[in-house]
Formats: sequence, C-alpha cells, structure tokens
Amino acid sequence: MLNMNLNVTQNFVGPSAVPRPTRVLSSQFKRRHVISRAQEDDYVPRLSSEDAAKILGVSSSSSFDEVLAKKNALLLKAAGDQERVMELEAAYDVVFMQSMKRRITGETNVSTSVRYADVPPEPPRRGPQAQRVSSPKAVGVLKLPSIGRGGGMPGSALAIAPPTQELAVQQSAIFGALGLWAVVQATLESPSAQLSETAGVQLSLALAYSVYTLKENKKMELGKAVALSIGGLVVGALIGTAVQNWLRVDIVPLGAFQSPGVFCTEFVIVGLLMGCLFLV
Repeated sequence: MLNMNLNVTQNFVGPSAVPRPTRVLSSQFKRRHVISRAQEDDYVPRLSSEDAAKILGVSSSSSFDEVLAKKNALLLKAAGDQERVMELEAAYDVVFMQSMKRRITGETNVSTSVRYADVPPEPPRRGPQAQRVSSPKAVGVLKLPSIGRGGGMPGSALAIAPPTQELAVQQSAIFGALGLWAVVQATLESPSAQLSETAGVQLSLALAYSVYTLKENKKMELGKAVALSIGGLVVGALIGTAVQNWLRVDIVPLGAFQSPGVFCTEFVIVGLLMGCLFLV
C-alpha cells in the first residue's frame, strides 16, 4: 500500500512532470522581456503641442505660412545635424496635426482658398494676357494664324469685348472725321477727278491711328496692332469693292458723289473702326 502511494506521488511531483512546462514559461518570459527592452530603447517621448510650438518658435495663432517659413529657416540652420532635423520635423508634424484638428472641429476660420500648408499660393497673373483671361466682358476668344515657319506671333490670343464709352466716343469721332473729310473732298472735285480719287491721305491717317490706339489703349504689342490694322483694312476693302460692284457709284452717282475709290475707302475706315472698338 505504501509503495502505491509513493508511485502516485511521483506521477504528480516527480521530475518528469514539472520541468517541461517550467522551461516553456521561462522561454516565453525571456522573449517578452527582450522585446520590451528593445521597445524602451527605441521609445521617443511624444511632443505636446506646446513643446512643438516652442521648438519651432511659433504660437498657437500662427498661420500655416508662418509655421512653414519658421520650419524652413530652422532646417537651414540645422543642416548636417540629423537629430535636430528630426526634432524640427516632428515638431512641425505635431503643430500641423493640431492645426488640422482645429480646422476640422471648427475652432479656426480658414479661407476657402487655403488648401494645404506646404502648397504656396499661386502668384497673381500680370500683364494684358491676365486681363484678357480674367475679364468678365470677353465674349469670345480667337487665335490668329501662325506667322513664320516655327511658330505664331507673340500675344496672338485675341478677345472680343465691348469698349468703354469714353474710348468708343473718341475712336468714332476720329474715324468719322476722317471719313467725312474724304467724302467732302471728293464731292468738291470734278466728276472726272473723282474717278481717280482714292483719299490716300485719309486712309493713311486712319491706318496709323488704328495702330496707335490698339497699342496704347488696348495694350497690344506693335506687331499685333499692325497685323490687326492691316486685317481690318483688307476686310473693309473687300466689302467696299463688293458693294461698289453692286451699286456702281461711278455710273449712278450718289448726288454729287461718284468716286469709287473714296467709296471703298469709307468701308476701309469702318473696318478699322470696328477692329479698334471690339478687339482686345
């Protein structure tokens, strides 16, 4: 009976039952202990928003542009110091996330034009090209044909827009005076002289004024102003010739006026006027 009790006791507390689970637990404990020590070595304390702001030298009310400018300035000073660079980047991330949190929760009023902190705002456009693109009055955009073998004329974008009242009155008065001068001059001549009259002086003055007003008042380049003026001259001459072939003022005079050349010149002056009024 005593031998049986000893055998039973050895089955529960003998050396064959205890060591194996003991070794397994010890191995698991050692692995956990090593991992925890490694995590402690790599642990970096989390920055608070106040500490991050102090590192960057900014306040909670600083804008995105101010924070970004301060960070970039400090990074330039810390060039070569990897630990300082990492500290600045970590501080910037904390400030950035805190600012984004305030934006999401509605604590900060942000303009709708602001998109991202690291994206600088687009510079405003300048010059006549920006005025033509942003002008609300433009009703159509044309493209002049390319001039030359390799490309188009600079500033060839062409817009059609109504003129200002002051400029319209000024241009209409000048072109109207030139057209009236040509008609009166031809009317005062003899019928035979009218047949060869072309009002060359008035036509030259109208062409010169067209180039001037497009360049000065519409801020066009000289080459573009000359090209548009010549285009208005050609269009007016074609229309005037077609109407003259239909009316034949040299055969059927309009009162005392019977000069076909001056008749076509009047259409040329009107064509120049239309170009100066509506082309920008």
